[in-house]
Amino acid sequence: MIDSRLNLLIAVCEYGTVTAAAEALYRSPSGVSKQLKELAAELDVDLLERHGRRVRLTPAGQRLVTHARALNAQWETALSDTTAAARQLCGPVTLGGFPTAISSLLTPAVVRLRKDHRLLQPVIKEVFSSETLTALESGTIDLGLFVADEATSHVADSHVEVISLLDDPIDLLVPEDHRFAHSTGVSLEDAADEEWISGHAHQDAYIELLAATRAIGYAPRVAHFAQELTATTAMVAAGLGISAVPRIAMSGLHPRVVQIPLTGDQMPRRRIMLALRRGSHDNPRIATAITALRDSATGSEALQPHGSVRHDTMPTDT
Repeated sequence: MIDSRLNLLIAVCEYGTVTAAAEALYRSPSGVSKQLKELAAELDVDLLERHGRRVRLTPAGQRLVTHARALNAQWETALSDTTAAARQLCGPVTLGGFPTAISSLLTPAVVRLRKDHRLLQPVIKEVFSSETLTALESGTIDLGLFVADEATSHVADSHVEVISLLDDPIDLLVPEDHRFAHSTGVSLEDAADEEWISGHAHQDAYIELLAATRAIGYAPRVAHFAQELTATTAMVAAGLGISAVPRIAMSGLHPRVVQIPLTGDQMPRRRIMLALRRGSHDNPRIATAITALRDSATGSEALQPHGSVRHDTMPTDT
């Protein structure tokens, strides 16, 4: 097994502070700091140095991270080769993703995996896009779904393989008595005078909406801010504004709102990517899980084009 302290050093390299790395790995900062000091003492080199309020890797620390990533890739290749020799597909495989990916993609994939491979042990973990890289490198997950706009630059590294999984269209969400409620499609130009409900400026919902509207010459007038879907649909249902939501997020039922496809030249969408540790692709457990995820993406009813759809049942779970 690869020394787990090497993955702690990689996390500090990614996040810039021991505290941030510890939080991402669900460890205590003091515990991470202690283990890295032990590693440095064993190697008789300085791995970290202070730089203002942050820490940065010394040249020796940077060199060790490079070797650690190469060792991780070799270890994944060894695991893949060993697992391929097994007569039956068995053992754990952990799939990570953000909330809407869990409901629409990961859950049906795991149901299929459990049905087709009874000795396989698939596990779902909620992991936000910005945490995907560290979760992969630390071994918390084996596969991770993330939104490209949030994390492409953070995840697309030489030690991680990234695969495009699907494009998720952004639909319009309006109250049932809105002027768009009976439309089969609405362009962003038609909605230029509307008040919007969107995420905060740093959140992906706002970033996607702003980019799409700016491309056609205006910025949305955001009246209320919310990223969580239940809160957003409650405000839309109350007539406080309209919203733009990813199509797969609307696979459940929500109160007194109408979901309408956006049309026109500027149709916002988000790219959902699949990330895995380099060297693990040939592991039969992981390859089988990738196939199940691709099948989920291809067969997802939530992604099928449709006209206006009314949701008038209260959700039982947030």
